[in-house]
Amino acid sequence: MASVTARTANWRLFGGSALVIAAVLWLIALLVSSQPWMAIIVFLLLAAAFVIIAFGQTGGNGAVGKYVPGKVALVVYAAGWALLALGSFVAIPTILAGLAIIVGGLVSAWAINSKSVAKGAARWILFVPAVIGAIWALQLIGIAVALPFFFTILLALAFAAAGVLYLLNDRKLG
Repeated sequence: MASVTARTANWRLFGGSALVIAAVLWLIALLVSSQPWMAIIVFLLLAAAFVIIAFGQTGGNGAVGKYVPGKVALVVYAAGWALLALGSFVAIPTILAGLAIIVGGLVSAWAINSKSVAKGAARWILFVPAVIGAIWALQLIGIAVALPFFFTILLALAFAAAGVLYLLNDRKLG
């Protein structure tokens, strides 16, 4: 079995790809189709992406390294998105999903930034969708007023940007 290095760590490859795919599907769902099953797929892809970003290939080489609180935060963030998807099938209080998205997202962004596994802009980019997602989740659980439609599009674009920067993490451009 080959050793895992910064060049082969799959958290950036598979996690970043899953974020980009989820974002593109979400944009398609928002702009073209209003099928509820597309949102379920998007939320499950986001959940999977954050689990991959947390653990990587070996469990110790995710975006937060071996930092267990960071891994827990990313799993909580993933759980929030998974709860939104499951809420279509089972009666799950939306407040649980919203709180997991808010707390998990913000703590995850801080953990990725503070552990310095991700490099350059990939180190801080999760703050963008985490903050936008926290505002979106406040509206989802009924604390904030209704947001304009483009705000959800902005959230999907923020996830796409995070995914692209994770894919390009630690690559020499040019």
